[in-house]
Amino acid sequence: MKIGILSREYPPLTHVGGIATYSAAAAALLAREGHEVHVVCNGPEGVVEERRGVTVHRVAMLNHHFRPGRLNYPYRAWYRRTLPHYLDALTWARTAADYLARKLDPADFDAWEFPETSGEGACFPRLNGAKRPRLVCRVHTGWMDAYADNFLERRCLLDLQRRACLRADLIVSPSEYMAGDYVRKTLRLGREVRVNRNPLILWDTPIDWAAKRPGNLLYVGRVEHRKGLQVLLQALDELGADAEGLTLRVVGHMYPPTRELDANCIDFFQSHRDGKSLPGLKGYHLEYAGPCDHSLMHRHYDWAGALILPSLMENYPYAALEGLSRGCFLMGSDVGGIPEIIDRPARGMLFPAENSAILAGKIREWMSRDRSIPGDMKDVAAGIRAEFAPEACARRLLETYGPKLPERDRS
Repeated sequence: MKIGILSREYPPLTHVGGIATYSAAAAALLAREGHEVHVVCNGPEGVVEERRGVTVHRVAMLNHHFRPGRLNYPYRAWYRRTLPHYLDALTWARTAADYLARKLDPADFDAWEFPETSGEGACFPRLNGAKRPRLVCRVHTGWMDAYADNFLERRCLLDLQRRACLRADLIVSPSEYMAGDYVRKTLRLGREVRVNRNPLILWDTPIDWAAKRPGNLLYVGRVEHRKGLQVLLQALDELGADAEGLTLRVVGHMYPPTRELDANCIDFFQSHRDGKSLPGLKGYHLEYAGPCDHSLMHRHYDWAGALILPSLMENYPYAALEGLSRGCFLMGSDVGGIPEIIDRPARGMLFPAENSAILAGKIREWMSRDRSIPGDMKDVAAGIRAEFAPEACARRLLETYGPKLPERDRS
């Protein structure tokens, strides 16, 4: 098959989060199975390169679409200040549509997937006739209050996501939560949404079990409010003397904040790094490792005894699966798809989102166990690696595009 993926994020130039991770993994696995895969993503204009057998088209973002003479033109400064995420999504969608019209024939593909399920799906060229490709929306991002706290912008983003889903032939999501409650109640869609787990790119390097220590705690994610780092730091503060001997390592980007909540989270984190919060009471050690290339992330997971995901909202986080695949015990908030991953005691423990007191109790419970990494974590790691082996992931992806999708004569 000839498959196209429209994703603003794509590594290494625009690797922001899970969207980029998914796009790269899906494209590489499909190419490995012998399919022709094209990815249209943000980047320097005109750059077309081959990466892991995938043709990557980098496209520079157009300017925000405000034409002189239009009714909204005098208010363009207000729009940019009030609706930044919405304008970015819409501008990228128009950028991608413009590139398809100039450089690629979208009708010459068997399927197009939109991993962000945003403007690129709503603005995809309208095609009719026998050569119309199958359009697949993958609902990754949920526009909850914790992600878009501006009510007007949140409504605009939800409308864009809803329009993308209505245009799609198939809607999929990696988590039961997003496929169920979010799509039905938030997007108000009555259509079927298939649950299709995201593919993983696992590491061939054997797990270094000897490096793991129960007191080595790992946080993987951006330093921002919705990822809940402030909740984890507060929980460790509340442990007091019981936190003695613990080390928390933070791995992830710390972008300049665009929201007050994110600015407060960064300030709280920096005050802990500087030792200015609760002086003399903090018994744990805090490390900031910064962002890490995916090829080296296994070193952090192998160092950690436990991985903590204190998110305020989530879909089906890659970090949780990656941590399990490297033998990390999980402690995660009970939001989104996290309970679907921590679905048995051997994998970890859940706690209520934003509840630092209960999280502190979970950490205390973890530390009161045998001071060695539980032996059943080896079985857990082996199970995850089997479930997300390349062949299994590729099979699930192809099932997404549909077993009855015909091969077309391209002569």
